[in-house]
Amino acid sequence: MKRTLLLLFTALMNWTMASAQAQPSVDEGYVFVTNLKSYSKKSLKSRTRSVIPAGHVAIATENNMFRFPCVDAAEYIILRSGAFHEYYPPAQEEVPPEFISRTAFNKAVRKVNISSQVPSSWELGKVYSFKPVSTDGYFKTITVKPLRLSSSDVTLVTMVDDNFQPTSSINISGKTIVKIEFEDNTVYLYDGREIVLDTNNSGEHEYRTLVIDDNGVTFSQNENGACQPTSKLSYVFGAYPDVDYFGWISDKEIVVDNLLCVPTSPSTTTP
Repeated sequence: MKRTLLLLFTALMNWTMASAQAQPSVDEGYVFVTNLKSYSKKSLKSRTRSVIPAGHVAIATENNMFRFPCVDAAEYIILRSGAFHEYYPPAQEEVPPEFISRTAFNKAVRKVNISSQVPSSWELGKVYSFKPVSTDGYFKTITVKPLRLSSSDVTLVTMVDDNFQPTSSINISGKTIVKIEFEDNTVYLYDGREIVLDTNNSGEHEYRTLVIDDNGVTFSQNENGACQPTSKLSYVFGAYPDVDYFGWISDKEIVVDNLLCVPTSPSTTTP
């Protein structure tokens, strides 16, 4: 049966809700330090099918599966006990497996732990600039700024039912969030997950954009730039998030979706 875009969307939704319910503090993963080829058959003499680029990252899920986080496609590796692992390249439909040499895989990767917690060496309110290691990244640079929420009674919807009505919420007042700025987009994260306005409690519908200022105050903003205070937030449900995955390997290495990112320069902070 084909894994159509609709089915993929449903699977991603279910994964998002499960993650929101029990978000792990640390994930295991593999960073690809060199390019890795896949083959059409379990033979190094068969035709080369794909190349996993250096600088990409795969995250452990379950049953020896490691997924490459992506918002609109599925890409993953299943580790097998034999001489070859299975690799499924990016696709929105079911595709046959390709095969990667177990020996080559072991040489091409570095095993890492990825945390959703801000490193203790990072300072609140400072900007950290990063760039992806891989040349095929969908962005050239990003900035990351940790902020502490100062608004009162900030609630975050963490679970919804089939009609996207809230079933579980937590209070995150005083907690640390992360502001990520791409070249043309701003994203806010809590505990490694993207947060947005809670559409069930967002007041007037034209105020649809979440804004968190440098003092940690939460606002909803309309298309004209006007803001009004808000305290009702939510994880992303019913739509693709802008960022599917984010975390820290160290204070100098972060993971954004399936990309390893490193500082743009030896000094990565600005006031």
